[in-house]
Amino acid sequence: MKVTITLLVVLALANAGMVQKFPLTYGGKRSLMNIMVEVENKIKSHSPLDTIKGVLDNFKSAVAQEQGTHDEVYTAQQAECESEISYRRAEVEDATGTLKIANGILKTSNILLTKTQATLGETENILNSVSLHIDLINDVRKEDTQSYNRGAVTFNDAINAIDDAIDLGVVLVKGEASLIQVADMTTKLMMASVATKMNKAFMAPLAALAQITQEEDAAGAAERLVQLLQTLRSNVEEAWASYTAENTNALALFTQQKDLYLATQGRLSDSKDKLVNKAENLQGVISVQTAVAQAATNKKQRNQTLWDDAADLCHSFDVEYEAVTAGRRQELILVQELERAVERRAAEQI
Repeated sequence: MKVTITLLVVLALANAGMVQKFPLTYGGKRSLMNIMVEVENKIKSHSPLDTIKGVLDNFKSAVAQEQGTHDEVYTAQQAECESEISYRRAEVEDATGTLKIANGILKTSNILLTKTQATLGETENILNSVSLHIDLINDVRKEDTQSYNRGAVTFNDAINAIDDAIDLGVVLVKGEASLIQVADMTTKLMMASVATKMNKAFMAPLAALAQITQEEDAAGAAERLVQLLQTLRSNVEEAWASYTAENTNALALFTQQKDLYLATQGRLSDSKDKLVNKAENLQGVISVQTAVAQAATNKKQRNQTLWDDAADLCHSFDVEYEAVTAGRRQELILVQELERAVERRAAEQI
């Protein structure tokens, strides 16, 4: 009997240490200490061995049933953990991929935007220069047109003066002109000479006109004057025709240059519009991808936190399962030791 009591004390102490190492919460109907007390009482009352072993078998069955239930719960926990961690891992990977793509697009878009804005600035500078040049050649052409119109008046006045001088020459041939008329005509021709810048061409008719009153053969001198004036008129008309041709050529060149500059201006304006539209589109892409990157960052952080939490929780499930399973295993070992002690005690009583 002393042997049995000693064994029960040892088993009780061992069980107490295991419970302290693996704190377990069992149902109120199962207690190893109660079982040991019950077995001790049955031994004292000389109960049959089968009865005592029945008590122990019931205890082992309760432990096995509890372990089976825990196995099912742990299996479900593992499946849920694997599913949750797999899902969070996929979400983190998806967010990481999205973030990488968004950052790549942002980097490329920012580089393109910088280049586009630089090109746009250069295009605007060139466009402004071309526009200023068009205004300049328009102003120059306006001045040239005004100059041509003034020249037209000058040549027309010169031809009219020459025609008046020819008419005076005809009068002189008849001997009907006065000195005042000759002086007045000389003044007009000199003014025409200066205005047309044809002093050399006017020199001979002016000299003849100045000497006509001194000629003995006034009629012959007048006829020569008329011939000189007619020649002068032809020279002035040729000069006028040449001046007109030069103006026509200058106008054609101006039109050609202006058309070229206008075409360049149009191309530059189209390029500017395209660059502005491109810059606006790039800014839109940057805004969208910035939002995408921020959303992906938030998603990654959120799911990484949930992943870590799930991993910690699942680890706690593993620790709990191993600890509780080890506790139950130790319980069974203690019950088996108790069962062998009971069998030895029963054998001693035979």
